[in-house]
Amino acid sequence: MKYLYFIATVFILFNFSILDSYAQKPHIDGSLFKEGLLELDFKDNWRYQPGDNPEWSNPEFDDSDWYKINPIDLKAYRMPDSLWSGYGWWRITFTADPKTIESIERLYFFSWGAGEIYLDGELVESYGRFSTDSQLEETHTPNYAPDRPLKITPREVHTLAVRYSNHQAKNNFRIFRYFAENLGFDIGFSTAVRAKYSDFRYPNSFATLSVIVAVLLILLVLHVLLYFKFRKEEPYLVITLITFFFLCAAVCAHILLFVELNGFTNPIFSSILNSTAFGLGYALLPYSLSSLFRIQKFYWTRHLVWLALLRTANYFIHIFNFILFDATIILAVIVLMVIIMRKAIKEKNRSALHVTIGAIGTSVFLLVNRMVNAELISLSTFFYYVDLILLYISYPLGIYIYITHQYGRLFLAMEQEVEERTQQLNATIRDLTKTQHELSLKNNQNVLLLKEIHHRVKNNLEVVSGLLALQSAKMDDPTMQEVMLASQNRVQSMGILHQKLYQSEHLAFIEMKNYFENLCINILDSYNESERIKVNIDMKNLELDVDTAVPLGLIVNELLTNSLKYAFPNGEKGNIELSLEKLKEDDFQLKISDNGVGKPLEAKVKGTGFGTQLVDLLTRQIDGKIIQDVTNGTRILINFKSQLAGSSNG
Repeated sequence: MKYLYFIATVFILFNFSILDSYAQKPHIDGSLFKEGLLELDFKDNWRYQPGDNPEWSNPEFDDSDWYKINPIDLKAYRMPDSLWSGYGWWRITFTADPKTIESIERLYFFSWGAGEIYLDGELVESYGRFSTDSQLEETHTPNYAPDRPLKITPREVHTLAVRYSNHQAKNNFRIFRYFAENLGFDIGFSTAVRAKYSDFRYPNSFATLSVIVAVLLILLVLHVLLYFKFRKEEPYLVITLITFFFLCAAVCAHILLFVELNGFTNPIFSSILNSTAFGLGYALLPYSLSSLFRIQKFYWTRHLVWLALLRTANYFIHIFNFILFDATIILAVIVLMVIIMRKAIKEKNRSALHVTIGAIGTSVFLLVNRMVNAELISLSTFFYYVDLILLYISYPLGIYIYITHQYGRLFLAMEQEVEERTQQLNATIRDLTKTQHELSLKNNQNVLLLKEIHHRVKNNLEVVSGLLALQSAKMDDPTMQEVMLASQNRVQSMGILHQKLYQSEHLAFIEMKNYFENLCINILDSYNESERIKVNIDMKNLELDVDTAVPLGLIVNELLTNSLKYAFPNGEKGNIELSLEKLKEDDFQLKISDNGVGKPLEAKVKGTGFGTQLVDLLTRQIDGKIIQDVTNGTRILINFKSQLAGSSNG
């Protein structure tokens, strides 16, 4: 019996010692893992000490006199200012089953500060760059990268120490209040189950956002089209705003997929803009339904948007409990939408059921999301993503059926409108065709008349030219014969122009190159100089209006005649260069030059001087300016403008 009492006493003392050690130190085992993740959220076992001392990473260091402060989800307002100067150390000691230690593969750490993680005295990981100086600190930005690998060597007791700095946390809280990121951090261990999720966290989140954005963008475009088609239909504008707000909220909630933010900028996008945008969109749901189904009794629900703004303000000036406020509003919105749905169904609006079920679905999934965030319930990762997707797209998917119905009505209305406009257009086309036919007949008559006029003018000018030739033949005075020949050539230049007009398709324009060629041939023949003098016309095909071509032809006639008469005395052979060039829109340059003897600018005018006066007069008529060069033969440039602006082309 003594031996039995002794063995029993030893057994009891041994168990009490074990119980005491477990009472002093948290113990982790497989039952604490949730989907492969175990957060070290042991509230009474964390120890905190302000300041910095590398010796605090030593597992043997006695931290019994440290402060009991849990860093997990630590808000800035919960940390006394006397204990936080921007940095400090947290320590926790725990025991673990060997199998649990063996199953750990990753270290999970979530923080907007900077931290160094020491396990059993060894530095195992760093996040950002710890510093006691706020200017040298580089805070960590949580992203969608996988958790860091970690293998733990089994031992009886493990000590985890976190050297941590977050200088901006207090200042951020003073600015953003409850929107501010936590002062502390989340830390834990994960197994292969969590590691698999962690490796695919970025593609999973990106896929989730892609589904949400794709659906919302499609619906946003459809509603914008509906709104612009039916400007008087206010529901389309409201639903467009809701879809836009949901889209903005979804993008802001996943902003870290695309942009690296910090503890100051992240609250602006991920918290304030996200919360406000979704709140505004959600607050408009009852009003969108009442206006969609024209239930004027509930048009007052548009004022619910002020509750969304009040909710945002509540984060800065705390009045209501966040969870209670959200739950009350969500339940109230659900009740309102059920009442609206019942009234719409009584009016035999079949689309109301689908639309309102979608809206109520959004409310239910929002309520679940808020309960998960408040840790009142827990969901697996898969169901959390499903809840997140349905939260954003339930209402848009609910109204998709309604959109289909509305677009069906739109297409029918458009088809009828197109048919009516087609009939009107056909009638207009018939009237235009008739008018065009009449105009064409009149135009053809006018063209024939104008051609006949030009033909008769040309014939009359030939008669005048013939009379001049007869008169010249009866004169014995060579000077008079020369005058008569010059007059005959002037008449011929105009006759050639009218001949070109009635032979051309365009009665208002003359092709100048061919006209100059015929004019030069006629002048050379009249003076019988075709063999001795060669005229080279170097220019592109160019059309000019009649008002410009007539004086230009007379000018070329005078200048060419002068060259034939005076540039090549004593039967010398020579060349004359003639060209017309378009300088810009309505500006042209006529150039005529010869390689003859030339003449001094001060030389006395030979002959009567009538030709020179005529050239000056005609040049002024076409707004031209004459430039002479007699240094090597004679070269005359005339810069002028077309008399019909914009009518000429090259």
